[in-house]
Amino acid sequence: MSFESLGNILRGSAKKSSFRKGVEAALVIEKFHQIIKDIWGDKIVGEAKALHLKNKKLTVACMSSVAAQEIRLREKEILAAINNKLGYQAVERMRYRL
Repeated sequence: MSFESLGNILRGSAKKSSFRKGVEAALVIEKFHQIIKDIWGDKIVGEAKALHLKNKKLTVACMSSVAAQEIRLREKEILAAINNKLGYQAVERMRYRL
């Protein structure tokens, strides 16, 4: 009787499951918040919040148009950093809500 690691089982059976999508979305949101804090510090953290990830689009709520503009100007850099930290292209673009 052979045993398989739990990680291998989860990777194999949950490739397209909602569980895996939920975990991926949570990781992307966490990385987004870390990156904007690294870039702007606490100044913008209260002004922007990642809401959800769907079809590789990260929706970000901004409390002000200034915050949205700042994030939009550095969107490519933020997306590249998220994907780099995760090791694959989890997110392709951002949507903004004011």
